[in-house]
Amino acid sequence: MKRLAWTVLWMLAAAAGGARAQDHSVSYATWMVDGKMVTLRYLLPVPEAQRLLGVEVPVLTTAKLADYLLAHQTVQSAGGDCPAIDQGFDLGRVDPLAVGPDLYGFEIFYRCQDPRQLLLRDTALFGRMPDHVTFAQIQVQGQRIERLFTAQHQQLALPDDRALPATGIAAYLRLGILHVLTNADRWIFLLGALLLVRRRLDVWYLLAAVVTGYGFSLLAASTAWVLPRMPRLEAFMGFLLVLLAAMLTQRETPGGRGPNLRGPAILLLGILLVALLRAPSAAYALLGAAALAVGLLTLAQWFEGRLQIWAGAVTLFAFLDGFALPAVLGPAQLPQRTQTWISLAFDLGAVSIIVLLLGLAIGAWRVIRTLPISLPRAIMHDVGCAALYGLGAFWLLTRID
Repeated sequence: MKRLAWTVLWMLAAAAGGARAQDHSVSYATWMVDGKMVTLRYLLPVPEAQRLLGVEVPVLTTAKLADYLLAHQTVQSAGGDCPAIDQGFDLGRVDPLAVGPDLYGFEIFYRCQDPRQLLLRDTALFGRMPDHVTFAQIQVQGQRIERLFTAQHQQLALPDDRALPATGIAAYLRLGILHVLTNADRWIFLLGALLLVRRRLDVWYLLAAVVTGYGFSLLAASTAWVLPRMPRLEAFMGFLLVLLAAMLTQRETPGGRGPNLRGPAILLLGILLVALLRAPSAAYALLGAAALAVGLLTLAQWFEGRLQIWAGAVTLFAFLDGFALPAVLGPAQLPQRTQTWISLAFDLGAVSIIVLLLGLAIGAWRVIRTLPISLPRAIMHDVGCAALYGLGAFWLLTRID
């Protein structure tokens, strides 16, 4: 399996120069249809608003967002455009809502001359952030239906003579696939995990660890046992890259008297930097990560060749990544059963693309091993570890709050 390691290391080296992890871009909308009146309640996370407008003053942001939404949230019907009406009391056509410190909320009323053939159009944010997703709920004809607005589906026609169907499972499968593909830390971690594969059986350990991790996260999310915070979750993905690099270094330098603690040492240095520059809570999180790294590396040293401790790190990666969707669904206030099915479809999409990604890497290895070439293993090992250490430390220290 040596050439498999070389193949993956080349991929990591190519990715190290320009790989960036993308931020999740979401918003939430509730459309309520009652005769000739259509009411929109729209929620936007504060970071999204600041990225959109480049303004951090709440009063200015609220005013600019109101104008922006009027231009990008529209309703049409058989009678033509449905104008947003003035709500009186000096509110204007957009009423700012008090929805908490982390969200901006707005309410708009549209009046239609003819309520037939309603067409809801949401074009907000998609031009600036093509990966943006709006989780919408449509209340019409006594039903409450979950729908998605994306860059590919920015409008929704409401049928007059039949019930509106909910968004199908394929849309959430697609979200799971794009989540892995568009977040560099995810697929770089998976490629890095392949570096620890030494036998064909290890490939099955790797796949089993991925499935187990996503399964545990789905169980925890469906029972509301865990309420994840996205910034900490994303920062921990960077930590796992550093941990993976430390395990790889330890594997490649056998015969030592103790575990390789360079990775935890980097984290401890990060603790001092963050404690001085940012917040004590971030330092506590890094301290816990460093302790976990020491424990896993020590176990890996003790059970070398008998127990695949690295598979535990992969399981932890999949477990944390399984919360990526539940962590942003809170403001949508979906029923728990609906959220569970959505998360299941999302996880199936993520697992399917992970299996495909690993299969492509192994397939490339099978092709390369037939070629009469000999790659410098020591150099490739150093390049791969440097890529994992550097990217992991960068993502960890820039994401933690």
